[in-house]
Amino acid sequence: MLKLQEELKKGSLSRYHLICGEERYMVRYYKNALRERLSAPEDEMNCTLFQGEQAEPSVIADVGQILPFMAERRLIIVQDSGFFKKANDMADYLADFPDTTYVVFAEREVDKRSRLYKWISKNGCVTECQAQTEPMLKQWIAGYLKRQGKAMSNAAAEHLMERVGTDMETLNNELDKLISYVGERDAVGDEDIDAVCAGLTVSRIFEMIDAVALGERNRALRLYDDLLANREQPMSILYLFSRHINILLQLRELSPMGLSRSEIAKKIGIPPFTVPKYSKQAGLFTTSRLRGMLEQRIQLEEDFKRGRLSDQLAVEMFLIQALTNGEKND
Repeated sequence: MLKLQEELKKGSLSRYHLICGEERYMVRYYKNALRERLSAPEDEMNCTLFQGEQAEPSVIADVGQILPFMAERRLIIVQDSGFFKKANDMADYLADFPDTTYVVFAEREVDKRSRLYKWISKNGCVTECQAQTEPMLKQWIAGYLKRQGKAMSNAAAEHLMERVGTDMETLNNELDKLISYVGERDAVGDEDIDAVCAGLTVSRIFEMIDAVALGERNRALRLYDDLLANREQPMSILYLFSRHINILLQLRELSPMGLSRSEIAKKIGIPPFTVPKYSKQAGLFTTSRLRGMLEQRIQLEEDFKRGRLSDQLAVEMFLIQALTNGEKND
């Protein structure tokens, strides 16, 4: 059990908290849990939020010295400040705060070598929110649905994660949509998932890579248009292409080694149940073609950064080049 979970359970909370990591849903969950415990709802007088890298340690220090008004404590929440990636005097300020001041940092990235990180590790509570494992996600999905009087089989949970990915924030949004969609029915099945979650980015990227592998130009471009219609940013699409191709490359390298599905999944960083699907797709490409696609992506991103191409044109050129190279290889 995490130290923060123990503190929330016992009701004895540290004065200084750092919540960080790639799983943004959990970062937000724990931040909100602390706010509920440490500050009365709508008490803006004793709860101050600082957002972004424009936040100044000296300004936060001034607020931290103010005693609470008609309340037990003053709460300061600092989000995505970047304080844990660069030198600053925040640790010195925190050490001088009155006992009635509590501070919660919610950060996307931190440097564990930073002075502030080490200070909070020693004097407060650090909570790292990493991507959840497949069994933990299934358990969380089951619990979320159960609280709403719904249920989903393990196979359906796997199908959901295949379609939308394993990001908990995305899963949370899709589960809410599914709950509304099924209405009075208790069970959520594959057909519901296909009906509600068919247009999401993860599944579209997979389908686009399939279309590229099979040389289906019109289908690949249509799927790309669907992503743009869903307001997905072109450079985000290009990043997801790169990530997906890297997965396929790693699978081609690991498959001959005789590793188990779980071992392969752990090395690559994907859920074990997705390994067969990725492996099947990896078999549609040669290693040289996959590496060539990565090189194209790097060059196109460089052209975009230097202003030679728009972001949308960069992605379109990536698709066309990938399809053209596939025709040459054939």
